[in-house]
Amino acid sequence: MQRLWSALTLASLLTACGGGGGGSTSGTPVPASNAALTFSPDKVAISAVAGTSATATVNAAVARPTDFNGATVYPVLVDGAGVLLPNAQLVQDSGQAYHATLQTAPTLAAGSYQGNFTVKLCRDSACASQFPGSPMLLPYAIDVAPAGSVPFGASSAVPLTVTMHQGGAVPAPATINVQATGRSWSAASGAAWLSLSSTGGSGNATITATYAAASLAAGQYNTNITLTASDGAVATVPVALTVLAPGFQVSSDGVAFTAVNGAPIAPQDVQIGTDNAQATRWSASSSAGWLRANPSQGYTPTTTTLSIDPTVGPLVSGNYNATLSLTATGLATRQLPVSLKLLPATLLASSTTVTLGGTYGRDFTPRSVTLSLNTGSNLWPWRLAALPAWASASPLTGTVGAGGSTIVLTPSPALAPAGGTTTSLLPSVTVNGDLVAAPITLAINKDQHKLLPAVSGVALSATPGWSRLTRTIAMVDNYGQAPNWTASSNQAWLTVSGSGASLVLTADPSSLVADTINLATVTVSPTDGTMVGPAPIQVALWKGSTNPAAPVSPHPLYRNIVADPVQPLVYAHNGGTSVDIYNVYTGLQVGTISGFGGTLGDMAVSADGARLYAYDLDNARLEVRALASKAVLGRWALAHKPDRTSRLALMRPNGVDLVALNDGSIFNASGKLLTTLPIQGGTLSAAADGKRLYVQDEDGTGIHLATYAIDYANLAGGTLFAAQLPAATRVGNGSGGQDIAASADGSVLYAASSSPTQCSVLGTNDLGTLSYLPSGNNAPDNVEVGSDGRVYCGVAGKTAPADVWVYSAAGVLQRQLKFVPVGRQLAPRQMAISGDGFMLIGLNDDGVLNIVPVGP
Repeated sequence: MQRLWSALTLASLLTACGGGGGGSTSGTPVPASNAALTFSPDKVAISAVAGTSATATVNAAVARPTDFNGATVYPVLVDGAGVLLPNAQLVQDSGQAYHATLQTAPTLAAGSYQGNFTVKLCRDSACASQFPGSPMLLPYAIDVAPAGSVPFGASSAVPLTVTMHQGGAVPAPATINVQATGRSWSAASGAAWLSLSSTGGSGNATITATYAAASLAAGQYNTNITLTASDGAVATVPVALTVLAPGFQVSSDGVAFTAVNGAPIAPQDVQIGTDNAQATRWSASSSAGWLRANPSQGYTPTTTTLSIDPTVGPLVSGNYNATLSLTATGLATRQLPVSLKLLPATLLASSTTVTLGGTYGRDFTPRSVTLSLNTGSNLWPWRLAALPAWASASPLTGTVGAGGSTIVLTPSPALAPAGGTTTSLLPSVTVNGDLVAAPITLAINKDQHKLLPAVSGVALSATPGWSRLTRTIAMVDNYGQAPNWTASSNQAWLTVSGSGASLVLTADPSSLVADTINLATVTVSPTDGTMVGPAPIQVALWKGSTNPAAPVSPHPLYRNIVADPVQPLVYAHNGGTSVDIYNVYTGLQVGTISGFGGTLGDMAVSADGARLYAYDLDNARLEVRALASKAVLGRWALAHKPDRTSRLALMRPNGVDLVALNDGSIFNASGKLLTTLPIQGGTLSAAADGKRLYVQDEDGTGIHLATYAIDYANLAGGTLFAAQLPAATRVGNGSGGQDIAASADGSVLYAASSSPTQCSVLGTNDLGTLSYLPSGNNAPDNVEVGSDGRVYCGVAGKTAPADVWVYSAAGVLQRQLKFVPVGRQLAPRQMAISGDGFMLIGLNDDGVLNIVPVGP
């Protein structure tokens, strides 16, 4: 009822309006007993002048609020005689008190009008049914003086409907305007708690009504101020006073908290006082354990601080409601609603995926992940369970807040299967009643654990004048651990020694037949049973009866040559379908590999001397031959038809044989295409460990160099990793690129080009120029690095005093060699060094094959 009536305009609900005379309207309904409303005054008395409208105020009090129980009420005022203007409003003054302002119709003729208004409290707009105590009659008496008469009346600027608290301040005095032109009058208050500043006078005047209600008990009080004129006219001003029992005054009608569960929750202050502003002892109690007030008792006025403790319960995230009850003797209990919204805390991991073993499955350094919880400075216990056997964590438990907590994950590669393995970790934290988790994907990459000799083939030699009978080979564990191994030789003339990072091969040719090539296999076996092995090293020893003394120029003429890295052999072809084999120490042809499918192009020999790779230009294939048996091992179809500018390079990253072509194709040893790099022609060279592939364009107007990082791991069935290195890609000075070769230790790339007229020494980190190797001011077109580290810079100089300048690894010139006739020059990229580093082989531009002794 309160919600509806505070906004209702009764004018819109007036019914049965009519005009006319004095007296009651017929058909007045029988009033209900136990009326729902009490009116003050109980009879509306109005004095008016014909042609004008007079105003009167009626107060109404709800007799029984429980009759309505919060239902919607439709009030109806029935003015059967039509004595009122249709604009009456019912205004709420308090929860149980209302007033209505009534105005007489100016059309009323002079005379007296008496009757009853009917007030109905309906349950619906059609008034099909009514609430208990409805309908009710409100009597009225309206005296209308003839037009032009001076009216008599009394009114206040505002309705005298006021409220106070028992024992508190009384309402402010009210001013009443008296209209009594030409008359004397008297005034009287109907209650002792209301006094008047004047009880009589003449003419127009104002009087003041003062409330003397400090001692009144709580309740509803109604009275009238009655003014009587000398001519008998009467004016009534109703007064309604509600005295409320003293109660609490609180600074808030309700308190709301919203916070992350487990985070600090800011307290909130509530000011407490009383309506009568008297010091009153109070106490507070909470309906929930998680709501606390401090202080919880004392004297008003005061401030208490409300705080939330979700550990009581403990509470899970969600919505909660509680009540803080304020009590005091003589005061009504005040219920202060408190709401709490707890948001679930969020546990975050600095990385949702942690990969052990690194990209290549060989880096088993520990990795860390940091947990953080959005609970500010509040710390909560976390734990980590269900780790795989191949990983451990430290710590497994701890506390975490916004500052974070770090877990170190350490791999145990010996317990992990080869390849890639993935599992899930679920670190969780208990926050009050919530269990919060942060899933982490834990992966381990494990490559095959290998022992990697720096070379897979070794060439040794012994002649009366020079020999190379000892070779030290670096040993590397691909996990970066200290290598542990044993080694054995299958030939008595070759012994092995050393340990850790060095394997030493020593040959004793004394028992061997002169002018023979002697083969041996050294088997290096890791002592760690989890490692892949063994690793074979092929060894060849040439025992000669004489020293090579002069250049040898066998015939016929050739287009392309390649040296065997193990045996003292060179392979040459003239662009046909066969390859001739020469012993570089004797200069004699010792064999032919025939039966190639078409015109041959560029060639390469594997590092262990086992395979020959050659372009078949006619059939767009790469043919692979076993050098021991000369059998065809494969003919690989190529995506692009090769020509005389097609190049290839062999490499062994992580001990895996790969073949790189200058159209960007990279194949494994079985002929499977693994990837295609953005390479379009040029000369190729691979680092000794196979981890870098270098490309230099040929015969261009500039020098374009690029570097590709290469690796191979036994992940996902075998994975090639290849990417261009921008930092080691550049356009260099000069033009006419011809040839490149990498140093054994991988720190230097040597480049030959038409200009500058000397071989360039480039740092492999950025391919920047470190120095130059002079070549007699002739244009270099060949560069090679021997197994002993010496650098050979060959030039295209038809009148040059030397064809090849030989430098130490430190860049010191050791000798110059002249073997090409005047008027001829070395053919580009057709110079090779024997596996022992003592014999130089080169083709003239007319196809003549030259074999030149260099010696130690």
